[in-house]
Amino acid sequence: MLLHLAAALYGLNLLVGLVAQLGGVGFGRWHHALYALVFATAIAALILEFHPGLLLTVAALAALPRARPGTWRHPALAALGGLGHVAALLLD
Repeated sequence: MLLHLAAALYGLNLLVGLVAQLGGVGFGRWHHALYALVFATAIAALILEFHPGLLLTVAALAALPRARPGTWRHPALAALGGLGHVAALLLD
């Protein structure tokens, strides 16, 4: 259940980030607050419902603050972390 919540929050944050990036909408505060919640739930899911795919997600989330928005690294890391969630959900 926690794994599904973590993946849903991750997906929601991906959408918020995508809308902010493509639509030029300033969701910065909401995106960052949601990022903190996403990171916390990903770590909790990793600890309580371990799946190797979540290691990729947590690593990508940890690297995201160093990848500035507007660069190719930010969406690439976000997509990579999403793949970790997909792997965890599909191979659960």
